[in-house]
Amino acid sequence: MFSNRTRLIPAGSAPVRSVLTGELISNMSEEFRHEREVEFLCSLSPDGLEDILTGFGRRASHRSITAIRGPAEVRFLRSQISLFRLRSDAVPALIR
Repeated sequence: MFSNRTRLIPAGSAPVRSVLTGELISNMSEEFRHEREVEFLCSLSPDGLEDILTGFGRRASHRSITAIRGPAEVRFLRSQISLFRLRSDAVPALIR
């Protein structure tokens, strides 16, 4: 959004390098939380990922990400997951 602005890292937080953007981000930021969510989703099996995203095959499908956040968010997460997998394979040293 405001790409020309310098990111401020709050005092008491450690800067980490984002796999998705390559920039330094605070480990207390919303970007960091989002990146950890995408990293978790990448670690799931394909069936587990599909269950969490869409709820297919589960009785509690009303608890899927699609039901809670909507299909647009799931499309965005899928794109972020593929980007994360692509970049983390290219630079495995960034992943802890």
